Amino acid sequence: MSMKRKLLIGPLIILLALSAVLTALGASEDKAKEEDTRDAIVMDVTYGYDNRAKGGRYVPLDVSLGNNRQQPFEGTLQVMAMESDYEVYRYDYPVEIEAGKDLEMHLYIPMGNRSEQLFVAVVDAKDEQVAHKRMKIDFSLDVPELFVGILSDTPEPLTAGWNGVGVDHGMLRTRAIAFDTADFPDNELGLDMIDVMLISNYRIRDLSEKQSQVLIGWVRNGGTMILGTGMRADDTLGRFAPELLEEMYDEPQMRQVDMGANYAQDGPGDAVVTIPCVEFALSGGNVIMADESLPLLSSVTYRRGIVAVAAYDFADIGEFCQQNPSYLDQLLTGVLGESRINSVAESVYSGNSGQYWSVRDMINTGNVKMLPNIGLYTLEIVIYVFLVGLGMYVFLKQRDLTEYYRSSVVGLSIIFTMIIWLMGSKTRFRDTFYTYARFLEVTWDTVSDTTYMNIRAPYSKPYEAGLPAEYSVKPVTQNNYGTEASGSSRRFTGAENYRVRVWHKPEETKVFIRNIPAFEPRYFQLNKIDDNKEGIGFEGDIEIEQGSYTGTITNRFKEKLENCVVLFYGKMIYLGDMEPGETVSLDGLDVLVCPLKHSYEVASYLSGERSFKKSDISDDRYVEAVEKTNLFTFYLDNFMPEYSPNAKVVGIYSQNEEENRRFAKADKAEGKTVAASDISVYSSDEEVIYRSGLVRTPSVLGGSYDSANNTLYGADPVTLEYALGNDVRIEKLIFQYVSPEFVADRKGSDLSLFKGNIYFYNHNTGKYDLMDAMKQEYEAYDLTSYLSPGNTITIKYVYENMTDYNWNILLPMLSIVGREY
Repeated sequence: MSMKRKLLIGPLIILLALSAVLTALGASEDKAKEEDTRDAIVMDVTYGYDNRAKGGRYVPLDVSLGNNRQQPFEGTLQVMAMESDYEVYRYDYPVEIEAGKDLEMHLYIPMGNRSEQLFVAVVDAKDEQVAHKRMKIDFSLDVPELFVGILSDTPEPLTAGWNGVGVDHGMLRTRAIAFDTADFPDNELGLDMIDVMLISNYRIRDLSEKQSQVLIGWVRNGGTMILGTGMRADDTLGRFAPELLEEMYDEPQMRQVDMGANYAQDGPGDAVVTIPCVEFALSGGNVIMADESLPLLSSVTYRRGIVAVAAYDFADIGEFCQQNPSYLDQLLTGVLGESRINSVAESVYSGNSGQYWSVRDMINTGNVKMLPNIGLYTLEIVIYVFLVGLGMYVFLKQRDLTEYYRSSVVGLSIIFTMIIWLMGSKTRFRDTFYTYARFLEVTWDTVSDTTYMNIRAPYSKPYEAGLPAEYSVKPVTQNNYGTEASGSSRRFTGAENYRVRVWHKPEETKVFIRNIPAFEPRYFQLNKIDDNKEGIGFEGDIEIEQGSYTGTITNRFKEKLENCVVLFYGKMIYLGDMEPGETVSLDGLDVLVCPLKHSYEVASYLSGERSFKKSDISDDRYVEAVEKTNLFTFYLDNFMPEYSPNAKVVGIYSQNEEENRRFAKADKAEGKTVAASDISVYSSDEEVIYRSGLVRTPSVLGGSYDSANNTLYGADPVTLEYALGNDVRIEKLIFQYVSPEFVADRKGSDLSLFKGNIYFYNHNTGKYDLMDAMKQEYEAYDLTSYLSPGNTITIKYVYENMTDYNWNILLPMLSIVGREY
């Protein structure tokens, strides 16, 4: 027994030892694998500018990935963000990293209003997470911030002076962000968070061609650029001189500039600084600040944006601005204007809700041809009821076949069910379908494409949609007011399942939507900017003489443009339909005066909707007119500049089915395109200036006045002081009333033309003089007693029915004709 026991124990010990060794090796290998998996992909993420961001904008995201594995890595970068409606969106990007290499990714992620954090993760091909990071977003919820980008060779003093400045009585607070040439964005989304770009003491031509295109495109699409000049005027203003200036500026000279008596602390001359200045004149510009000798700051609209030019270099007054931040408050308030300031401020509280409702009203529609024929269905049901009732029974009874009645009813039911199914085949939705509105802003060198798309499906199961890869994709959502008001705002933890996934693939962008009811709309904004390689657009020249317009407009688009119109500030000339290559002369065409900011009245006139006496969705012409009204209304509200000395030509066309499939990558895609180009307006006499008297907002001295609409309301007279510009010698003042086409016999319209007495303030007598209400033109000699030395005129309007509360009373629009001093 002892010998057998020894023989057994020996091998057993060897087996146990071997097992222990193998277990240790296995554990060591598993641990090594675990460590290899944990450290295989290293990720670092930064966001925004100086780690600051704004909700409702595209946020820059810099992602650094390192692959420590011995083999290439393929996976997906996932970014989760919460939108304003508290729904989670995920943005996916393919990732490929060679073994032992690093990858830098520069992304732009749409972030919802008040979204406090982002979650960034990397998953491998098996969808297993290998890296993860939570980004806490730092942005102001108390006071809306105005992001000011600074491009300068000396950014430190400018950043110090422009940071933390209260704008418009503290409605906004500035956040200064310094750029240099190396990190200036080369993507149009890179400036989406910036509200104002200050360029001073910097050579703009140091930017690359792509960076310059991004800067110009940003201004054209609504950005505000402020240029400093001084000794470096050639480096800043020189780049834009041919487009902005009436004539070339002289060499900079040292001048004593009075910055304003209210900034003098110890004496009247305490606010005088001696700095290099440049004297210039912006074409169609508006003087915002001036001393007694020259304009200090002027601005001009540049498409939808604003370009402001100062006579000095802001670096030269950096110390003054730091000591007097209210000077920058006055400057920014004057440049931006009330409308832009309110828009920035409201975005913090309401997010993109205004855009959401506008987009919904425009494209939350469908093809009425897909609606079933109710009369035909009703007739079929009546026939069915008659047959299965009295008709079939009498028929069978006459033939002594009543025992087959029940089976006949079943047969008829099956037959009529099949008939109804076949009748609905043409009106039945079977898959994802799209409705879109596309807006093309075309110049000689670029085509800016902004598309709003509504994606829906006829079922509640998950579905997907394909979009062109070259477009950026941004959700259009609304603020969830009810949830926010109840104090139960959703907490975003990163563990939520996404509602919408946007997968940016090289060949296309896929949108995956799940957990929503059938036919529920999902709105997206798509953007891209291309070179105008095909030379499309409207071309022409327009000349103005004594208020009359002459010239020609040519359609260079490849499609027939419908309902074409030339839009000026407060005026329009209707052209009608234009075939490709067709040229239309403006000579003899009617010039209509439009009500400001009443876009629906103008749009319904252009579309022809007003010509229909009643709503009738069975009339294809009426339905098309309503669609065009919605498009024109949206365009006028969102793409037309507040003021421009130039004209804009606009028309509408529909893409064919093949183009729709290529654009939306779907069989069911319907929409229209609004195409527009800017056309310069020249004076027949180069020395003569034609300008609206509403370029600068009139000062309200009494009564209730809406400057955006140029209307009075209330029960009191309105007294306005118009600033007509001190850079012009006025030869004529013209009163123009809104054309009756927009107000007369307009069913449901609440617009009324002003009727009553008009008084001019007489500076010699100190009293108001009653003027002839029928007179619409005043020569220079008529205005001698009424124009102030600064070219302001004070006018009192007394409506004929001041006993009642009035609303939307359209005041006349003032225009001037003059010459430069």
